[in-house]
Amino acid sequence: MKISEKIKVKTRIKILEASVDIISEKGFKSASMREIARHAGVGDATIYNYFPSKEKLLYGYCEHVQQQVMNFLKEIEDFHEYSLQEQLQQLTETQLQVWLPAREFLQEVFKLTYYSPVAGSAHLSATRKLFTAMITEMLEAAIEAGEIPEQPYQELLPRLFWDYHTGVMAYWLKDDSEGFTNTTQLIDKSMGIIANILHNGMIGKSLDLISFLFRTHVMTHFDSLNTNDDSSTNSEAKVIKRRFMDTQNRSKK
Repeated sequence: MKISEKIKVKTRIKILEASVDIISEKGFKSASMREIARHAGVGDATIYNYFPSKEKLLYGYCEHVQQQVMNFLKEIEDFHEYSLQEQLQQLTETQLQVWLPAREFLQEVFKLTYYSPVAGSAHLSATRKLFTAMITEMLEAAIEAGEIPEQPYQELLPRLFWDYHTGVMAYWLKDDSEGFTNTTQLIDKSMGIIANILHNGMIGKSLDLISFLFRTHVMTHFDSLNTNDDSSTNSEAKVIKRRFMDTQNRSKK
């Protein structure tokens, strides 16, 4: 009998949730695929149809969490009316909220990624893609609305936010303050700084300075090096931002 796509999705989620329980309890190395399969109520062989390895299962849950975060933000009716700083802060706080029940599991993710950074980065590519898509959407909407100026090297910003996000998560895992108040203060203060940097285009200015120093002091003997001075002007401000991740309506324009 052919299994419907809906049942496959439910089975996949059951396996992911079972992996959180087993890996959080026993650790990544000690947990076995057989234990996870039985905890999920699926056959020992069935689990490999969904996740061919324990690593794929571990990082598959990271992608699952990222999708949950995106869905949560999309369900906030007036999210597109938030300021860019408020959107970025809501994203970060939602990440922590969704990860909270699986905090010990996330520690295992960090451990494995630390010991195998290249493999870990490859396994996290789907998760990173979802995250950077959200950041790209927020930045583009803010620029279109005239909230912030166009950012030089804008294509680099989503990856910088990914690194920032990773740092916040690592700090949170070590935070033993009551109610994670230290992490809350870190987010509040850093978001203010980030917002100021974006409003003043300071990232672009910093990268321009680094590029200038590189060209003039490191590449002086390379006559073939061409430099382009790309200038951009701010578009006229719009009153309302586009709706967050609203690809359907955007395609009609």
